[in-house]
Amino acid sequence: MFFKRKPASAWAQNEEVAAQAAAPAPKEKLGWFEKRARRRRRRIVFEEVLGWILVPAFFYLLWLGYRAVGGVPKEIVDFGNELMGLAMKSF
Repeated sequence: MFFKRKPASAWAQNEEVAAQAAAPAPKEKLGWFEKRARRRRRRIVFEEVLGWILVPAFFYLLWLGYRAVGGVPKEIVDFGNELMGLAMKSF
């Protein structure tokens, strides 16, 4: 009696109509082939972005290691030459 619900005002009804009119159209159903193509496209883009970030970071870390050691040690150069010589002799 004291807490009687008021009838919906014209203002509230206008909001409901506007909300229903603004409701998005239902999305089209995708088949398995389209879903697979989209997943593949997303994965390829992700791998490209990851590559553009990680490859320069990897080279930068190699350069920092080179600078920290003070250059390439003579022993590593000799070992590389020896490996190259063995590889060339085997062909």
